[in-house]
Amino acid sequence: MTTIEQKMLLDDLDATSEQCRIVLDSLKSKNDTEEFDKLVLDLQELIAKRQNLLNVLIADDSFVQKDYLQRQLELTLSLEVKAKLVMKSLHAEIHLGKKNQRQVNVYKSIDSDR
Repeated sequence: MTTIEQKMLLDDLDATSEQCRIVLDSLKSKNDTEEFDKLVLDLQELIAKRQNLLNVLIADDSFVQKDYLQRQLELTLSLEVKAKLVMKSLHAEIHLGKKNQRQVNVYKSIDSDR
């Protein structure tokens, strides 16, 4: 049986988890660096808040809903996979940008030798 405080904690945790998912989905489609940076900061804050809520819930000896904690673990793993995909995509973009810059530098060098 959950107490009122636990119910409020669970609601807050569910809302925070949903916000994490929304931000991660938004990160997949953002190309604007400034907005991307803001979303990353927002995600970091949400992850910290979610972790704190989970810590409070786990520390509560009277909370015995194992299935809820199992779902939270699965959600954590899912969020981790999504974050890694965003990070991999960002690394690919950075690599492509460096490659393009090297090509530009080669063309500039060729042009200056004329």
